[in-house]
Amino acid sequence: MTQVNAYLNFGGKCREAMHFYKDCFGGELSIQMVGESPLAGQMPTELNDQVLHSSLMNNGLTIMATDMTREPLVVGNTVYLCINCCTEEEINELFKNLSTGGKVVDPLTDMFWGRFGTLIDKFGMKWMCNYVKA
Repeated sequence: MTQVNAYLNFGGKCREAMHFYKDCFGGELSIQMVGESPLAGQMPTELNDQVLHSSLMNNGLTIMATDMTREPLVVGNTVYLCINCCTEEEINELFKNLSTGGKVVDPLTDMFWGRFGTLIDKFGMKWMCNYVKA
């Protein structure tokens, strides 16, 4: 089933924050650094120690986070709603529907893990659409 969860942006403090949340909530923490990912050779080397993607899962709790931001972080722009889709058809339809009247920030693109895109809907809400291929 499709799920929606918070996706937090930390701009350099993601590893520290996610370990803090793990201490608070328990669960299983997964952290992928830029330098350990397939993107390592495509990005500036000073980003190698930044968190590309992390997730903390414990029963029904899912918190995802990153250090990778395009804009300066201020209270109010640090949270996205992330839709984790079950099929490629579903991500295509949801992305199209959510972006109607809004602004596509990152068009849906095939990534090394699946398919991904970001948008701001017509109400100003930030969305990440994600599909992980099996």
